[in-house]
Amino acid sequence: MIWLAFKNIWRAKTRTILTLTGVGAGIALYVSLISISTDLKQQLDQAVTRSNIDIIVQEKGSATPVASRIDQKTVTAIGELDKVKSVTAVTVGSISARGLPYLFLFGISGAQSYLSMTDWLGTGVIAGTLFVPGKKQVMLGRSAARALEKNVGDTVILGAGHEYRVCGIYWLGQGILDGGAVMHLNDSQHLLKRTGYVNLVMVQGHSTQHTTTLVREIAHAFPELEPSPAASLRGRIRAISMIDGFVTAVSVIALLLSGILILNTLLMAISERTREIGVLMAVGWSRWRIVRLIVSEAVILGIIGGVVGFGAAFPTLSLIQLLPAMGPGWIASVPSPVHFFTAVALSAAVAAISSFYPALFATRLVPAEALRYE
Repeated sequence: MIWLAFKNIWRAKTRTILTLTGVGAGIALYVSLISISTDLKQQLDQAVTRSNIDIIVQEKGSATPVASRIDQKTVTAIGELDKVKSVTAVTVGSISARGLPYLFLFGISGAQSYLSMTDWLGTGVIAGTLFVPGKKQVMLGRSAARALEKNVGDTVILGAGHEYRVCGIYWLGQGILDGGAVMHLNDSQHLLKRTGYVNLVMVQGHSTQHTTTLVREIAHAFPELEPSPAASLRGRIRAISMIDGFVTAVSVIALLLSGILILNTLLMAISERTREIGVLMAVGWSRWRIVRLIVSEAVILGIIGGVVGFGAAFPTLSLIQLLPAMGPGWIASVPSPVHFFTAVALSAAVAAISSFYPALFATRLVPAEALRYE
């Protein structure tokens, strides 16, 4: 049965190749988008896992940390709450660098919590040292340093001609962070034009047992802010939900088009093989066996299309990384092996579903009429 299905598929080589190209393109788009979305969420989770922070505070209603605005006086007031051990103010934004159109810039306020570098960057410094406040120094992620072709001691031009000395290079294994730069809060506020306010506040409590209580206290004392446990950061960033929704919508459309393509291919094949199907019925093939043959052909097309699409996702992701709006390491460079099985399974399932109507159409053929078909 399987061998016969293979022979039937390969009988019309051009049509089969065009079908597999279309299915592969749809699967490649699906795998690429899922890889980008999954990698982004994993990076956020890993950043939180490395940290000692308990609570992340951003402006209520802000879709992303970049859009959040928190007055620095509010940061001081949060640090004065009884259950708070330390706070760190953070700015996040993109800036141009000479040789790189987009560079994620992180500014941090002090040396007392996770973003202060001892527990976060300190474990990932692979060259040089941590920056010294007030010295116009910047630390580059390894991906950013490679893109800019900079080493420790070199000068990098940020924004509108501002010179900073590279004091260190770090590697955390997280694309967005490794493709960015870290400096003192005051310097980042000047470069990002955010004097007087920050994007996020990282809070460490005296005890993790009081995290929920502290979240409620901050929300009550500062109604304009939205505090949340660090572990729930991903769910609190509305842009992540928007990305997930976009990925889902585009993926459904891509898979639907792949299914329609397979359906059309099978209908054309059945139309051309009407006489052949009549012969099979005449020599004793049951309608159920005819259905199995057509579904097998569809599933084979789906599996091959899934494999082709997963392979095509590699150059697709590479091309996306070359876009001017993409910074180094911002998105996944290769899809996860898990996505291979997902892609093949989804492609095969869509193909099987798409084959139901062609199979039903074939079973309705009357053998006597099919044998007379020209």
